[in-house]
Amino acid sequence: MDGKIKIGEIQGYDVLYIPEKDIVFCKNTAVKVPILDRIIKDSKDIGEIPEKNLTIIKDNGTLTFGCLTTTYDAYKQMKKEINKLKPLK
Repeated sequence: MDGKIKIGEIQGYDVLYIPEKDIVFCKNTAVKVPILDRIIKDSKDIGEIPEKNLTIIKDNGTLTFGCLTTTYDAYKQMKKEINKLKPLK
């Protein structure tokens, strides 16, 4: 499966994790996990990844990644899957 591992789904699109690069991929967009974590943990309601032309909006337990929406709980579950796949440091 060429290094991509399905860790979840958002609105019918597979969310893939690429351990070698520590990247999450969904619907033609790849984002480094540390960047995503920083935005999700930040206290601001909106985070941006300009180089990906992607805006992330946090609102009452809902996360909107561009045109895709999921729940914070679903994100936490995907993050747990990522943490299981990361090599121990």
